[in-house]
This record gives sequence, structure tokens and C-alpha cells, in this order.
Amino acid sequence: MARYAGRLTTLLRPEVAVTTVDASHINMPRPFRRLVPSYRRFAPLPPSWPAPIDVVHFTDVYIGVHARRFEAARVTTVHDTMPAEYATWSRGGARWRVVYKRSLKLLDRSDLVITPSEHTRRELLKARPLPPERVQTVGIHVPGEISPPIPGTVREPATILSIGTTAPYKNLPLLLHALARPELHGATLVRVGFPFDEDLPALVRTLGLEDRVLELGGVTDERLLSLLRSCAVLAQPSLDEGFGMPVAEAMAAGLPVVCSDGGALPEVAGSGARIVPFRKLRKGPPDLDDARDFAAALAEVLGSAQLQQSLAAAGLREVARYSAGTIRNQLLSAYGRAMEFARARTGA
Repeated sequence: MARYAGRLTTLLRPEVAVTTVDASHINMPRPFRRLVPSYRRFAPLPPSWPAPIDVVHFTDVYIGVHARRFEAARVTTVHDTMPAEYATWSRGGARWRVVYKRSLKLLDRSDLVITPSEHTRRELLKARPLPPERVQTVGIHVPGEISPPIPGTVREPATILSIGTTAPYKNLPLLLHALARPELHGATLVRVGFPFDEDLPALVRTLGLEDRVLELGGVTDERLLSLLRSCAVLAQPSLDEGFGMPVAEAMAAGLPVVCSDGGALPEVAGSGARIVPFRKLRKGPPDLDDARDFAAALAEVLGSAQLQQSLAAAGLREVARYSAGTIRNQLLSAYGRAMEFARARTGA
């Protein structure tokens, strides 16, 4: 979310005056925030804003609950609708389910809702009966500094890059089962993001992959770009995605992509990826036939320099849809519509 908000700010400045505020889903008074370490960095929103505002953009659905504190045009981004299905029923997961449902219910306080993909827009309109004209798709900007390596650079052979959390919808058990198949013998999985947790380390041991999984944890933007330019293929076997930032960034870096047909991935990747249709796009144990097909697609890409070049070229064409100029125009259009709706709301 911080990267998303930062990219919006970069797109708008200097033509638009932007003030950024770290906010949480509850406007906890400052004395209480000192007692809750995870909220200490958030400042409580003031009762009134000291300067006139044209648009206030809540960059996540959870903080859109504060919309009524502002008279300005109110815009809220809903990145995906997955918490309703994939949040666990553990103590923390149940709390986020409740918070998410509350946030959806209060979306009618916003003048306009932004979704990063048409897939998320459709799913949101199923989950919450909002006026369709008040829900607009604006893609996520992929910065220009994410670019292919210099011509002639040789990528590390048989290196499969995986980026993201270990949330169930990321479908990492399927990726591990695919890596264990004979088609990918000798390939290495390079993991960026949250370390494997819960049952994943045990699955790595069961499948005999201890020496073929390299966990890097969180990395800097510079290190991530280096990996996007040096690995051989990105693997994204997600069951669902509201957008799929790793896929978009991989395409921008000229990295071939193999992904599922889950959620918004086909929409974002277009012709820039080898898309594997999955039989099972719901939570639970992975479908081993899907793992076989995913492994075959990865092996096909790893084994063909011509296919790698073709996917890289197609990916660069597809990711142009998320360039600065395109997304800035979409964003300003959304803000303009929000201001029209706000004037109708206030009678101004």
C-alpha cells in the first residue's frame, strides 16, 4: 500500500499539490496509540483540515471509513475483494474479516471508488451494490526505472523468481509441487517476500527441495530490480489477484512470465505471459494436475531462448498500458468525476 500511495504522489507532482498522511482504519487518539506499537506511526486525523482540499484519496478500502470527515471529493481504492474469502478464522484473521466487511459497507461514503483492474471492479460490484458509474478502473503505475537489462546481458539459467506474501491465494504449495517435478529438475526457486511459514517449510523438506529454494526475504528496490533483470522466469501461480504487481514489474524488466489464469492476471499480462489455465482456483490443497501443467509451462520457457525473447517483447508492449502518462490521465479523469459527484452530493 505504501508503494501504491508513493507512486500516485510521484505521478501527480509537481503539477498537483499533494499532501500525504499515514492513517489507519480507526482514528485512535494519540495517547492510546502509544499503547499499541503497530499504530504509533499513525497520526490521528484532525477534526478539520487546515487548507482547502479538492480531492481526498483513501489509498486502501480500510481507511475509506474516514470519508465523512472531509467535505472534498472522496475517492477510495479497493485493491481486491479477497479478504472475504481468504482471511483465516484465526483471532487476527477474524478481526480483519470484520474490518473488511465494515469497510465495504461504508464505501457509499465515497464519491468514487477506484479498482486496479476490471476483474476487481466486477468482484466488488458483486460484493457491494454500488452504482456502477461510481466505480472506475485505474491501473497501477509501473515506474520507468523498472526496465530490461542492457542488451547482451545473460540471465542466470534455470532460475525461477517468486515474489510476494505467503498468503493462501498465492498458491505456493502448487509452485513447490511444480518445482519437484522431473521437468524442472535442476531449477532453483528464488523467493522474495515473506519467508515460508506454517506448512511450507515442511513441504519443502517432504519434496526434497531444501537445496533448490533460496529465500531472500524482503529486499531493497535496487536488489529487486537486479533479480528481475537476472532471473530466467517469473512464476505467479495465484488463485486470485486484484492486479498482480510482480507480473507487471517483471514484464517491464523484460523477464518472461508464467502465471495462472487466477483473478486479474490474464487481464494484466495479456499476451506478455504464458498463462496456464487452472482446474482449481479456490483455496485448499493444490491440484497436482495443475502443478504438472505449470511445471511444463515453466520448463518450456526455460528451455527455449526464442520463447523467452518473444514473451519479453510482448511483455514490454503490454506493460505500456501502465506507463506514467496513461495512468496519470486515468487518475485525473477519476478525480474529475469524483468532483462532479461531490458537487451533486453537496449541492455546490
